[in-house]
Amino acid sequence: MKYRCPRCNFGQLHAARSSYVRRMGRQLVTIPGFRLWRCDFCGYTRYDAASLARIETLLGPDITEGDTATSFPAARTEGPAERGPRRWSS
Repeated sequence: MKYRCPRCNFGQLHAARSSYVRRMGRQLVTIPGFRLWRCDFCGYTRYDAASLARIETLLGPDITEGDTATSFPAARTEGPAERGPRRWSS
C-alpha cells in the first residue's frame, strides 16, 4: 500500500528500518531494526503503527513532560503512525 507524505504532499512513504530510541526515566531504551515509514522525497519519518503499538504494550505509553495521556490510543493496525522520532533538547 502507498502512503502520500503528509509534509511535502509530493513523495511517498516507504517502509524502512532504523533504531527506536526512548527515554524511560533515567534509562535509555534502544531497539535496533525498528520498522518505520520514510518519505522518498523529503525524508519525513513516522513509526510503523503496529510496531509502535507492540512497544507501547511492553513499555507503556511514551509520556513526556506536558503529555497527559492516561490510556493507550486506538492504534491503526498497519501503515504509518501519528508519531515519529523525537528530538530531545539538551
